[in-house]
Amino acid sequence: MEWSTEDGRKVLVRKAKLSDLEPLRALYKATYGDRYALPEVVDDERSREVIRGHGWVWLVAECEKSVVGSLIFGWDPEHRLGKSFAGVVDANFRGGKTMHRMLKEGLDRLLYNGDTFDLVYAVVRTFVTPAFHRDLLKIGFTDVGVFPNVRKVRRYETHGLKICVSPRMFDNRRKTPKLIPQVSNIYQICSRRYPNLEAPELDYTAVEKAREKIDLRVELAPVAAVGVEGVTRGRIQMLRRSSRGLQFGFFPFHEPNQILSDPTGQVRVFLSHQETDGHSSILGVDPGPYEPVSVLLSVAEYCEDRGAVYLELLVSAYQPELQAAAYLAGFLPCAYFLGAEMREHRRCDVIVTSRTFVPLHFSGLRLTESAKPYLLEFFKVYTERLWEDLLDA
Repeated sequence: MEWSTEDGRKVLVRKAKLSDLEPLRALYKATYGDRYALPEVVDDERSREVIRGHGWVWLVAECEKSVVGSLIFGWDPEHRLGKSFAGVVDANFRGGKTMHRMLKEGLDRLLYNGDTFDLVYAVVRTFVTPAFHRDLLKIGFTDVGVFPNVRKVRRYETHGLKICVSPRMFDNRRKTPKLIPQVSNIYQICSRRYPNLEAPELDYTAVEKAREKIDLRVELAPVAAVGVEGVTRGRIQMLRRSSRGLQFGFFPFHEPNQILSDPTGQVRVFLSHQETDGHSSILGVDPGPYEPVSVLLSVAEYCEDRGAVYLELLVSAYQPELQAAAYLAGFLPCAYFLGAEMREHRRCDVIVTSRTFVPLHFSGLRLTESAKPYLLEFFKVYTERLWEDLLDA
């Protein structure tokens, strides 16, 4: 793909090569400083895997032999799910729809004209211009949620979650999610974006049943970590994939770098923790003899003690008992991810939940009108959860 800028310079979009790594990292550093933490960009081994490996397309925009733009597409063949991320454009080329063109090129190849995946998602900084949000909408991206104060690059930033779907996603989607009331409003907001969604089935008893079982006696500590005693990222990922029956086990495009357990070895938690920006994600839980609320609370305490500012958890939209456990452990719904997971040959919805360890603040946001209701709903549930804890004190 090639086009000309207003001053006549030609911009070429092509796949990245290993020789591009140094100028690519220089571009990210010039834009974000030293706090950019995505391992696909900053970790040399991971970057080479992305450029060389199946399941990835790293696009580069080049002008006069200089790298002026970068965008990564990844896809999960098991779930037929794509991800567009790590988008960056040189400051001198912003405003010329460079990223818009790169996104459209990738979607045309992989979603619309191809059969690589059924839907693709993108995490978009809310500090980008309203024009860029409008460009994404024209391509087919729809807001389905937010990530409050998710990343600290220059400051704690709220990001938005957008998805772009093909018609075959809805043809194969499992209908009628089973939700606790605390999640139902975010589903209703999503329903306004997709009017053909059916009414959910509500479970009004799951939260109280989970509350009655809470036992706070779980103590967790790392039993394996990447780089400690020769442990590799691949080894931990292999253990995660071989573990059967994990709760909260769906989390695409992330790999754990730690395994936590209790003194008896009966609990196992797969965790991704980035010290650079304090971002953590739970990628699977075997609670052993304990109920999941206590284990999730212990994971949150462990992460907070190690400098985490944001902890994320994905929850099935068809298991209200797990939604209740997440809610009671302080993981609050912030996005409704339609059809994210492929399970038993059907596309299944997933609820994105998060727990923050820093005071919420939303100054300087540039929210679209379709994204704002998700943030308002998150803040409403956040304050209601605080009120519940106060009444129980």
